[in-house]
Amino acid sequence: MRIRALAIPTTILAAALLASGLQAAVYPSTPLEKKVKALTDKLSPELIDIRRDIHCHPELGFQETRTSAIVADYFRKLGLEVRTGYAKTGVLGILKGGKPGPVVAMRGDMDALPITEETDFPFASKDRTTVDGRETGLMHACGHDIHTTLLLGVAAVLSAVKSDLPGTVIFIAQPAEEIEQSGASLMIAEGAFKDLVPAAFFSYHVDDTLKAGRIGWTSGFMAANVDNIDLEIRSEGCHGAYPYLCVDPIVVGAEIVTALQVMISRELSVHDNTVITVGSFHAGSAHNIIPESARLQATVRSYGEPQRRALKDRITRLVAGICEAAAAPFSLDFRPGSPSVYNDPALTASALATAERVLGSKSALVEQKPEMGGEDFSYFGKIAPAVMFNLGVVPPDLEATAVHSPTFVADEAAIPIGVNLMANIILDHQMKPAGSKAAAKR
Repeated sequence: MRIRALAIPTTILAAALLASGLQAAVYPSTPLEKKVKALTDKLSPELIDIRRDIHCHPELGFQETRTSAIVADYFRKLGLEVRTGYAKTGVLGILKGGKPGPVVAMRGDMDALPITEETDFPFASKDRTTVDGRETGLMHACGHDIHTTLLLGVAAVLSAVKSDLPGTVIFIAQPAEEIEQSGASLMIAEGAFKDLVPAAFFSYHVDDTLKAGRIGWTSGFMAANVDNIDLEIRSEGCHGAYPYLCVDPIVVGAEIVTALQVMISRELSVHDNTVITVGSFHAGSAHNIIPESARLQATVRSYGEPQRRALKDRITRLVAGICEAAAAPFSLDFRPGSPSVYNDPALTASALATAERVLGSKSALVEQKPEMGGEDFSYFGKIAPAVMFNLGVVPPDLEATAVHSPTFVADEAAIPIGVNLMANIILDHQMKPAGSKAAAKR
């Protein structure tokens, strides 16, 4: 199903800034920057169409066959070298510029969520599937339809100016950001960059607290390590009237839940941001029976590898100590997930300089605190310096919207803003002299 988009006027950025309460400063535009802006404006209606089409047909992680086919076909029409099959549905589009220069990459994730959409848009998703035996709707409730569209838009704009583009840009359409088996890590493991290794990675995430025209940024840690705990405490089980005849796994589990929070407040520095949430605690099936097991599941959030290792050691020691004191057999599985997102400070500063010039207002750039959510863009940052910006998408008539919600909505005015900005960020990065931290004038 295709919904025809309305044309985005060439004054969209200025309008978005005004709607956000921002005043544009005067920054002289170079001929190339003006060309990028004109290309973006011309492309905007097509990009809105693409976004709505992808939104109408969401697909879960590693199942993005329709979306990846759209991406691959679009890349081919642009004349990019296309590589497919990474992490099942991942796609690479490789653009070689007309001048020598480094290799860089931009990433956009494609997967949706098992959420039933509750918006009244004509392009709202009506698709349904079954997940873990439960029927559910499907929805792009985290903005990945926009991320994919931004990827295609930047690829189109840079392709149109490739004679002025130094080096090579790899456009990464990544599957499965939302699930534990990360699509980013799998693409890397399967050799996506074995012959072309980017020297820098760039990406966006939609921001449900910022209006279109605003860009959120964080230097250093931006998002957290995401680790999972599965704990089973075992017992012989016995009658509730005679608790002294067996280990009570519920009491032991409850003590562990409390002790984990005490550990955070008494063993860790207040400067070492850490969250441990026990999200599942299942045991027993009767009023008067002490069960044979209790199962707990928890998420552990932190920043950096040293903190991650220290938490694993402390949690293992804590669980083992409590269980041994109660003579309770147990099994503990600590599963590392995606690492923390680290925005390289130098790369961030360089991109911010471009953003201030392109957006025409320093006040459009909003410094944000690190979050405890997770993002597998972090895996790319293990290869080379990386930066992720948050793209404001809150509609003008709302104070905020909410990702991972069935009512999530996004202002499509953010799409040309994001495309224009990222195209300039990449051009500036590629044009700066080797070893320079400042963007070259163009």
